[in-house]
Amino acid sequence: MKKSKIYIAISAFLAFILVFAVAYFMWALMQSNEAREKSQEKSEYIEDLKDEIQRLEYMLDAPLDDEFKIRIAREKLGMCFPDEIIFYGNYD
Repeated sequence: MKKSKIYIAISAFLAFILVFAVAYFMWALMQSNEAREKSQEKSEYIEDLKDEIQRLEYMLDAPLDDEFKIRIAREKLGMCFPDEIIFYGNYD
């Protein structure tokens, strides 16, 4: 009788340890996935920033000639020549 109570107590303790280990493993797996997703997002953000830096460096290195001034007037100020026809479209 006494051995069966000890056996039950040990079995219950081992079952508790097993459940705790599985729960901890699942929690660690979720944390790992979240960290991987954050790392991926930051890598994409870094790539976007590198592209932006490259674009800005190109603009800095561009000569300050009439073509550059016309491009800036079109892109930043929305200007155009008087005889120019502008077509607006939604190209998604």
